[in-house]
Amino acid sequence: MGRKLLEQVVTLFTAATGVMAALAWNDAVQALFNSVFPKGEGIKERFIFAIMITAVAVIITTIFASFLDEES
Repeated sequence: MGRKLLEQVVTLFTAATGVMAALAWNDAVQALFNSVFPKGEGIKERFIFAIMITAVAVIITTIFASFLDEES
């Protein structure tokens, strides 16, 4: 029982740390986007931001997946 509890605490801590990192990156990328598009408060700009972030996420995920495929 003790080992299982420790595993759950480590998993929870890892997830919480990941969320904090994601929020920090979100703020940083939004600040960058707002500096490029100073009036980035409109719906159009938010969709552009979302599309750009999605494209970057897909590219990075694809690159990481290719690293895993090379290891196999």
